Amino acid sequence: MVKVFLKLDHGTPQYACSSCSNCNSVYGKSMCKIKSRGCCWYFPKFTLYEIHKMSKNNLGRETLRKILNIQSTKIYNYYIHAKGYFDKTSFNKYISSNNQYEDVKDKSIFFRACPFVEPEKGCALPQQYRSFVCNFFICEEVKKVLKGNSEFRDYIKECNSYVRWIDWENVALRAMLDEKNINLVDNFNEVIEFLSEVPLENFEFRKLKELKVAGE
Repeated sequence: MVKVFLKLDHGTPQYACSSCSNCNSVYGKSMCKIKSRGCCWYFPKFTLYEIHKMSKNNLGRETLRKILNIQSTKIYNYYIHAKGYFDKTSFNKYISSNNQYEDVKDKSIFFRACPFVEPEKGCALPQQYRSFVCNFFICEEVKKVLKGNSEFRDYIKECNSYVRWIDWENVALRAMLDEKNINLVDNFNEVIEFLSEVPLENFEFRKLKELKVAGE
């Protein structure tokens, strides 16, 4: 029996699955040198909303420094993109072979790893500062089992509402920065200090019933 449930960390929601610690999903397979990385193949993008939260306390500032210390991290005007490991040589060999997972459109996921994943442990970043893409990821195998489940539709609706709310927060924060004529590329420290003074809004995430999936 697999359980899917909502976790909240300082108001930040995460959809958790009890089978993640013993993942058998094709999306969790790694063909690169970083094994046991589960589904952590995404290169996270941290928007102004996440950066705003990080600006508020020492743990957040420490997390931000950890992100910036990644050599491949790229700072853009209104977001930060942390790029991880990609075994391009092995990926090219795999693409030219006949032994591929046909159900997976993006074959590169087998050869990528997030820069913050710790093998057999998971993400090294606090849940409250992770990208919503990471916090809401549920593998396709579990989604297929839950397809048509009315309670799972509530999970999808609430996720969509939360993402729209984050988009709105990012638009509002960007407007504030534009008004002051500052951005992360040219005025990084000034932006962080400015955001630390801006009141932090929280999304009121509704309570969701724990879901139970028979088998995997």
